[in-house]
Amino acid sequence: MKDTIRPGTVAWTGDNPFVYLKTPGQGDWSALALYFRISLSPLGPGQAMLLVQPPHLAQGGRPLCFTDNAPMAAYLLQHFAAQFGLFRPYASQLQEAQLCEGSRFDSAGSNHALHQQTAHHASSGRHMVMRWTGLQTPFMVDVPRDKTQTGAHEMFTVFQPAAAAELHLDGQRLPGATVERDFFGTRAQSASLAFSETWLEVLPPAAP
Repeated sequence: MKDTIRPGTVAWTGDNPFVYLKTPGQGDWSALALYFRISLSPLGPGQAMLLVQPPHLAQGGRPLCFTDNAPMAAYLLQHFAAQFGLFRPYASQLQEAQLCEGSRFDSAGSNHALHQQTAHHASSGRHMVMRWTGLQTPFMVDVPRDKTQTGAHEMFTVFQPAAAAELHLDGQRLPGATVERDFFGTRAQSASLAFSETWLEVLPPAAP
């Protein structure tokens, strides 16, 4: 039936978990990380793991992005990550992100206690780990266009918040810990799995 079809253009669909860390005693975020496992996008499927370290950027560094589909990763960084609230201050740096192309990705753990995503870049030897622990009850959200980060899409996903999370880069654990914050009408730590996330581009309402 036509009335069951959501009008609009699917921008991408897949998984998009995140980890946001703060160093105790400091007000700013110490590390922001996103992982995209994309099933469908205008530039095909693929994976990308993004790391933004604000203290590193303040010293002239660049965001780091592991990926197996560089055009897809650039599309996600420019049109989505750069518009996500915590990443907006670094939108210009995201355009100059260091892409570790040809990366390999691995998953480990379960959806009950621990989940881990790892990115490996063979030619440089670099690698990154995102790890979530104490996984909680999942819930689904349906966010209308006027409340999403882009303001041009509806967003649907299943979130599974974590009680804690860690980031490791090249074998070293990054400083910082998750913090409790408002999260879709509840309170949760600043790290969550996100399954079956779909961004649907929709036209704004017609003028009266």
